[in-house]
Amino acid sequence: MKTLPRSEIKAITKLLKTSDKETFKLLEEQFKTFDIKILKEINSEISLDDIELQRNFAELALRIKREQLKNDFNNWSKNNSNDLEESVFLVATFASPLLDMEHYFKLISNWVGLISNNLKKIKLNNDPTSIINEINHFLFMELGFKGNKNNFYDPENSFIDKVIEKKSGNPILLSMIYLLITKRIGLSFSGVNMPAHFLIQYKDFFEPIFIDPFNQGEIITKSMCQERVKALKLTWQEDYLSSPTNKQIIVRILQNLINIYQNNKQFDLKEYLEDYVNVIKRGM
Repeated sequence: MKTLPRSEIKAITKLLKTSDKETFKLLEEQFKTFDIKILKEINSEISLDDIELQRNFAELALRIKREQLKNDFNNWSKNNSNDLEESVFLVATFASPLLDMEHYFKLISNWVGLISNNLKKIKLNNDPTSIINEINHFLFMELGFKGNKNNFYDPENSFIDKVIEKKSGNPILLSMIYLLITKRIGLSFSGVNMPAHFLIQYKDFFEPIFIDPFNQGEIITKSMCQERVKALKLTWQEDYLSSPTNKQIIVRILQNLINIYQNNKQFDLKEYLEDYVNVIKRGM
C-alpha cells in the first residue's frame, strides 16, 4: 500500500473544513484514489475534539465507500461469489468504511482453533449431536452470542462487526457467524432459506438437523419449521428448507436492511442497497 508524507496528510485534514464547493469536490475525487491505510492515517490525524472535522471526514468516507460498494459487489458476484466471508464483511463496510477486516478474520481464526481443539476431545468424532452441542456451547455459552429480541430491527443486527462486538444480532447474521466458523473447520453446515427466520442445517447421513442460532442453537424439527410457516399464514413449500447460494444469502441480508431503511424513511440508504442487490441479481 502506498503512503503519504505526514505534511500532506495534515494539509488534507485542513482542507476538509473548506467551505469552497469546488475545492471540496476536488478533495473528494482525491479521496477516491486512497486505500484504507491512507484513510486511517488521515482519520488518526484529526483531533477527537474537532467535532466538525470528524463529521466531515466520516461523511466523506461513508459517501465514497457506498459508491464504491456497487463495484465491489459486482466484482464479488463475478469472481468471488464462493467467498461468503468476504461478502458479509463487504456489507459491514456500508456502515463502517474504515472497517479493520483483518482484526475480525484473526478473531474468527482464533475461535476456529478453540472449537477445533474442543471437537477433538469428544468421544464420538462423527456424532452430529456431539458436534452441534460443542459448537453451541462455545458460541452461546462461552462467547455469549444471542438473538437481539429487544431491538430486532436495529440495522446493526445486519453488520457482522457490530454483531461480533455486541454478541447480538438477527437470525441471518448469527447464522453467518456459525457458518463461517464451521466452514473453516470443514464441517457440513449450510444455510436454510426459511421465510422470515433464517436457519442453518447440519447435513447428516440420514436427514438434516435444523438449528436456530437466534435462539442459542435450538434444534428445530421439520414439523416445527412447518408450524412456523403456518404462523406466517403461508403455504408450506419444501423449498423453504433448501440451502441458498452465497449470492442469495447476501441479497437477503441487503433486503433486510432495505426494509429497515424503508420503514425508517431513510430512502437515500435504501437506494444504495437496491443498487447492490440489482448488481448481484444480474449475476444470478
